Amino acid sequence: MAQYILELKNIGKTFSGVNVLRGVNLQFEKGEVHVLLGENGAGKSTLIKIISGYHHPDKGGEIYVEGNRKEFASPKQPKDAGIHTIYQELTLCKDMTVAENIVIDKQERFKGFMLKEKQFREIAAEVLERLGSDISPDAMVRNLSIAEQQIVEIGKALSASAKVIIMDEPTSSISHKDSERLLEIVKQLRDEGVTIIYISHRLQEIAEIADRITILRDGNQIDTVKNESVTEEQLIAMMVGRKIEDAYTKAEVELGEVVLKVENLCSDVFKDISFEVHKGEIFGFGGLVGSKRTEVLETLFGVRPMTGGKIWLFGEGYVPTTPEQAIKKGMAFVTEDRKKTGLVLCLPILDNLSMLNAKRHTKFAGLLDFKGLKRMAQGQREALNIRISTMNLPVQTLSGGNQQKVALGKWLDIKPKIILFDEPTRGIDIGAKAEIYKIMAGLVKEGVSIIMVSSELAELVSVADNILVMNSGLMRGIIGRDEISQELVMSLATTAGI
Repeated sequence: MAQYILELKNIGKTFSGVNVLRGVNLQFEKGEVHVLLGENGAGKSTLIKIISGYHHPDKGGEIYVEGNRKEFASPKQPKDAGIHTIYQELTLCKDMTVAENIVIDKQERFKGFMLKEKQFREIAAEVLERLGSDISPDAMVRNLSIAEQQIVEIGKALSASAKVIIMDEPTSSISHKDSERLLEIVKQLRDEGVTIIYISHRLQEIAEIADRITILRDGNQIDTVKNESVTEEQLIAMMVGRKIEDAYTKAEVELGEVVLKVENLCSDVFKDISFEVHKGEIFGFGGLVGSKRTEVLETLFGVRPMTGGKIWLFGEGYVPTTPEQAIKKGMAFVTEDRKKTGLVLCLPILDNLSMLNAKRHTKFAGLLDFKGLKRMAQGQREALNIRISTMNLPVQTLSGGNQQKVALGKWLDIKPKIILFDEPTRGIDIGAKAEIYKIMAGLVKEGVSIIMVSSELAELVSVADNILVMNSGLMRGIIGRDEISQELVMSLATTAGI
């Protein structure tokens, strides 16, 4: 019997002359949770895509499954070998049922023989029971929560007899409660002999589930360590190549006049939200996923209609109707999902940075001032420390942290007075997070006000001046700077509204 379920030897990958992976050698044992840890751009995604058959390793790289050499020419071949990948962007067919999704890979294994509806419902029900889930096999996937869809993805892999399941940031978009349930499933699968390759930036959950941890940095394999033999500080130092002191940068700013006042604001999904934001303040919104914090920001920005209440913006009455109106009033909105609503991924970095303020960079006869555009973009690049070789790269080629900086940079070009910042560090590594906090601190020192939604409690309590906590569309209270604690935020967030 082979010693390892999966083994990688001398895996390297070069794109356009740039080495993104250099000589990675890894062994994955049967029935272990093996975490891949590293900053965005460390090479984790490329390594996953090589294992999953989307990329081919450079010459000399070898992949072995249960001791047998494999050359994966397509994503189907790793699945046939028992390797299944659950990406951060889920790949389910949303207009099909749970049962149809779960057996879709199993159908291919029957070489033309199609399972009957009763058979695949039975298979799906058995898999869901194994996972301790009460999701109906007949439910339409589009009606499920993200956490439920992840369980369906796991069920899909199990129904096809997966020996190795790769999970890419599985808890980044789900609630704390759903994350705990998912981690229990991971432990269960490990105990059943399934190998889990797990990618996450959340060091606390890594400490809870990992058996071994491999740290990547700049395409290099730094080390592979046992979980119990390493501290969180040591992991951070290996990830970033240096110690991170005071990762949460909090600006000490004397708050100015009230720039935004909201009284009893209502929409179709929340009601009676009241708060004030001062010049130079970071005002936080806390609560569990689904508490409707994002929807408040959408209403302020004119994306979602307000159905009641009053708003004063810079001392004047304000009824948001469109994002264009909000932008003219001095607002910016860095959305939670930068890939769908924050950036145009296929366009160059230069185009993304300048798309909101093309008029300012227009000369006579409506012609664009390309030199002016490049000067502006270069200024944003330097100010935000965006690590790129050229402005002509498609923004989709950047790491998550650099994408987030571009998503923010496009707004800074219009010089906003209030920035709505939804999950500012979602899906980026600890080094990039520290840089985002420093950028936010610099903005409030310049008099910009920030309204921030965050699901990371440590981030929220460390960065915000005041925190409004929501639950199920209702306001549970505002916590002042001197009273802020993770325990108090969580207590209010889990308390049912009146």
